[in-house]
Amino acid sequence: MNQPIITRTPMDRLRHTLMFEALLLTLLAPMMSLMLNRDIVDVGMLSVVISIKAMLINPIFNYLFDRYDVRLGRIPTERKLLGRVLHAMGLEITLTATSLPLIVWWLDVTFMQALVVDMVMIFAVMAYTLVFNWGYDRVFPVAQPAASLPLSESSV
Repeated sequence: MNQPIITRTPMDRLRHTLMFEALLLTLLAPMMSLMLNRDIVDVGMLSVVISIKAMLINPIFNYLFDRYDVRLGRIPTERKLLGRVLHAMGLEITLTATSLPLIVWWLDVTFMQALVVDMVMIFAVMAYTLVFNWGYDRVFPVAQPAASLPLSESSV
């Protein structure tokens, strides 16, 4: 008999999101400031707004991706490299589609300028997402129930 696959609790998802965004924000704001030659306060505020938006999207995306894994009989915290790459790419595509208009408006740049800046950030954030989630799953694994084994006559 197969046991149900246990996924993360809402509180665990909140911890994940807050840790993910806090660390990313400390890395992202200075990097964007240097890359754009803009004041760190202005870019930092944009980073905070994008971070808040991402904190709203991230747990929803992660929940849906976990449900997809479960539907296929896979344990989400035991994803292989390909699954982690697909997860990171999917999240970044979603976040980019929702961030570009904000970047264009906030920085008063063209869509193409924002896209070039965002492309650099996408690759950095995808690598960060891959490493962070892999590490998070190792530090905070989700315990799965032990499979019930029928007692054989020889073990009685």
